Amino acid sequence: MTKTTYSSGETLRARKQRQTREAIHMAALRRTLEHGIENVTVAEISAEADVSTRTFFNYFPTKEDAILGLRDVRESITEDAAMESLMDREPTGDLLTDVAHLVRSVFSATLSGRTREQIWEAMTRYPQLRRRQLERVSLIEQRLGQVVARHLKTDERFADGSLDVDDAARMIVVVCAGAMRFAVHDPAAGKCASIEEIESRFDQTVELLRKVMRKLQ
Repeated sequence: MTKTTYSSGETLRARKQRQTREAIHMAALRRTLEHGIENVTVAEISAEADVSTRTFFNYFPTKEDAILGLRDVRESITEDAAMESLMDREPTGDLLTDVAHLVRSVFSATLSGRTREQIWEAMTRYPQLRRRQLERVSLIEQRLGQVVARHLKTDERFADGSLDVDDAARMIVVVCAGAMRFAVHDPAAGKCASIEEIESRFDQTVELLRKVMRKLQ
């Protein structure tokens, strides 16, 4: 039996899973903005999305994850795909630039979506959602750190054993992810920035980081 696919290359099963995930996420977000996070239950979200509570937990471990639309980090960032992204262009010879490219591509994907502005509004209202988002960022950093460590182990500059490669990889990723957080959370903006604005600020922040590092050398 062949799988039905669509113009996007998505199978029928994948399409139904995506639609179910989106329905749960949108129901959770809408109810939170209309009724307040403390007044929203998993049962109510499930009923509005026309799924069972068991199905809800197949897609999201918590109510907060459903509101934010968070996917399992292991599912959304496979090591092989991230490694391919790191190597999908000619290496610049500048490790910071190459890792920043990977971090930017991963975080831009997590920031995309038609509910971004509503999610930003929900996080502004409810600090627990921002904390959950930061926990998610930490998991992404750990995942990407594993990818960068694999990359560094093939880099002759790290072959002399003078540095712990895993520690070096985590440090590089945390620095680049910090640049992304700096770009996303612009206190002066006072609103949800577009993906284009965030990516532009991220590039500027990485360049600022590079200049600061040169000053400190």
